[in-house]
Amino acid sequence: MKLIITDSSVFFDIIKIQALPEFFALDFEICTTDFVKCEILESEQREQIEMFIRSHQLIVFELSEKEIEEIENFKTKRFFKTIIDKTVLWKAKQLKCPLLTGDAKLRSESIDQGITVYGSLWVIRMMVESKVVTANAGIEFLEKLKVSNDRLPLDEIEKLIKKLKS
Repeated sequence: MKLIITDSSVFFDIIKIQALPEFFALDFEICTTDFVKCEILESEQREQIEMFIRSHQLIVFELSEKEIEEIENFKTKRFFKTIIDKTVLWKAKQLKCPLLTGDAKLRSESIDQGITVYGSLWVIRMMVESKVVTANAGIEFLEKLKVSNDRLPLDEIEKLIKKLKS
């Protein structure tokens, strides 16, 4: 099972399209940091995430004071207003694992740091390719994403929908 770390933006996308169980059915060891977990404020969303933590399908790295200090001193080309994004960036670099994010700045910094980075569209593609969901279910998820997150690249969503239809 391959390790992958995610920020909150992917969680929010996946929760909005009601695909959290399918996300955790993927053959990945899905991780995040305690800082990201604390960013999920809405009680229903938090409850859903907590369920996957309790079932050991989501690993949450509790960062020590020493690690937080290392993260604060971690050099990046871009300025991050909060430490939250830097926690997943630092952890992905430390673990040499891919990072899931929908944040453009974090995506660019990850690439500059030599970290493989994917987003919500990739997650849906993986669900279909690994047969966790059918192509039709993948298309439904993509259609919901178009409505719920207008920051995602519409042309890429349309390309993926077209591919799944063929």
